[in-house]
Amino acid sequence: MQPGTINLQTWVRMKTGFLTLETHPDHNDLVRVCMQEKIPDLSRQEDAREIRYVARFKDIEAAQMHVQNMMHSSLVNLQYRIYRKSLAEMIACVEADELEHARVWMDPCISEVECNRIESLVKHHRNRHKLIDLIWQAVGIAGLIILLGAGLSL
Repeated sequence: MQPGTINLQTWVRMKTGFLTLETHPDHNDLVRVCMQEKIPDLSRQEDAREIRYVARFKDIEAAQMHVQNMMHSSLVNLQYRIYRKSLAEMIACVEADELEHARVWMDPCISEVECNRIESLVKHHRNRHKLIDLIWQAVGIAGLIILLGAGLSL
């Protein structure tokens, strides 16, 4: 490597990990988002919390930030990463994320109706992302046209 060049693999350290969504039977309207380095043991769960969904991300910290950005208005407790959203809405948020990830496990007790709702919400989130991208591309093109127009008039 030449002096002055940056090796992105050593500069940017992405941590692979697992994002889990947990619920508690006493708080049906709250979902907790957790990050873990290793896949959680679904057969052994302490207290009454229930892991309901697990996804593996190549960059777990970025995944957590993406969830926070999408669900910031529903945040109840930042320290424990608890959101006031339905489980279906939280799963759809994670599934729609554009970071490289894969669903590892989803609670089989989630009804077919809820699974259909999750699919619908994922499509909604992805279409919203596409619209926002399209708007920013239009802003960029408009800016370029203005710059070119200003440059031609000199």
